[in-house]
Amino acid sequence: MLKRIISALILSLFISAQTLAFSLPLPTADEEVVLAAQEPIRVSIDAKSSSELGKSLIFDASDSVSVAADAELSYEWFFGDGNRQQGVEVVHSYAESGEYEVTLVVRDNFENQVTKIHDLFIYESSFVLISDVESKKNRITSFTESAREENVFVSLITSYTSQSEFLAEEDLKQVIAENISDINSSNLVVIWTKGSSGLTVLSQIQQLLTNKNFFADKSIVFISDEHFGSLSNIARGVYKSISPYQIILTRPEAVSALLEVSTPFEFLDLLDARGVQSELIDSNLSIAPWNLMSHFVNLMIERGVPTNTLRLILMLPIIVTIVAFMKQVVGLATLGVYTPSILALSFIALDLSYGLLFLFAILFMGTISRLFLRRYRLLYIPRMAIVLTFVSLTILFLMFLGAIFNISNIVSISVFPMLIMSTMVEKFVSIQSGKGLRKALTLVGEAVLVAIICFFVAEWGFLKVFVLGHPEVIFLFLLANIALARFSGLRLLEYVRFREIIRHAEE
Repeated sequence: MLKRIISALILSLFISAQTLAFSLPLPTADEEVVLAAQEPIRVSIDAKSSSELGKSLIFDASDSVSVAADAELSYEWFFGDGNRQQGVEVVHSYAESGEYEVTLVVRDNFENQVTKIHDLFIYESSFVLISDVESKKNRITSFTESAREENVFVSLITSYTSQSEFLAEEDLKQVIAENISDINSSNLVVIWTKGSSGLTVLSQIQQLLTNKNFFADKSIVFISDEHFGSLSNIARGVYKSISPYQIILTRPEAVSALLEVSTPFEFLDLLDARGVQSELIDSNLSIAPWNLMSHFVNLMIERGVPTNTLRLILMLPIIVTIVAFMKQVVGLATLGVYTPSILALSFIALDLSYGLLFLFAILFMGTISRLFLRRYRLLYIPRMAIVLTFVSLTILFLMFLGAIFNISNIVSISVFPMLIMSTMVEKFVSIQSGKGLRKALTLVGEAVLVAIICFFVAEWGFLKVFVLGHPEVIFLFLLANIALARFSGLRLLEYVRFREIIRHAEE
């Protein structure tokens, strides 16, 4: 009996082994070809893909290896200009600009030979182009291709992002810092960014550098559609901060002229001949003495204070003036000055779409939490603490969804504006308790509408540049608020509300 059991086990193991062998996938024809065609030598070329005309280039193939352990490799380089050299590491310079194919032939003592091609662009001149304007992406790509045809190399430093400009400026600063070596090797830096961020970021970059004369030999061309009156004030502050050779302000139509000249002075002469607006900022210009606040703002920028922070602070008087106008003249419910103002600043920091998403999620969870806790007899402060705890969990859940679905705009959002918005829940819940849900939704809806209006005004490109270039303008809003404080007439919505009474009174 024992022998039968052992025989059955052996037979079952044999059958299982056969079944497993047949179930394993056989190598396909393509895999056999790949195995058969495996190269006996793995060739590696370490060399630049672009270089200035006349400079010596190092071509290194020392990372190339042979499959055979005892193989002896020989290297032969063909540079595409009729010259060739032998050796694992060679140095070569080109006499003419253009596109070249560098061919490396590696042989071993077993009569094996492998060839690898390295593309190389030799240019006559070069400059750096910094941009974060996604709408101009195709135009910039076309421009770099045209520059290549003219044997001009354009080193692109781009930061295309859909985040709010408040966060986009930090991304641009990081990208520039990562590519600082490209700027170091060029005497011309072209900046084409939103607002004035490209200029002011350079002041922050200067604070990170140990070499305080980093920009001393560089000409900076800033391309913008904004008004030069405000830009020139900002540019003068930046000039004082980083001390470049010169800063040239000009328009987008001047981009093509960069390929037709060899020096910044020729560039300015060509712009004058074509009637393209430009302005030169150098040591001969300075900020006017009556622009007192501009001196303070530029000093803070020079010391590394982020311009987006300064812009938010300077925008606050404008925002609160708009809130006062909407309350006193239009007649909208604003829930005070603080609520729509802080919402508008949060929308600027988060971007409007994500700001509204988080706001509605926060208010919804606040309402649900209030309805859930209403059945329990809890004191006000602990009850609000529980509501805010649920709100914070809601924010955490939204960020978790952003991480799961790889929505970078949600994951990278600054947490402080969201936490500030979460404090709006207390006021919203208090209004619900006193006036009911419908009235609370109406009042909050009007406050959010005012905040959205403030957001669009604060995001107006001209105003952002103007307030940073002429910060003294905020004193005008003091006069505007004094005028609003003396306003005693009917509000616009009251004319609509009492139109029947007004019509009968006129009759």
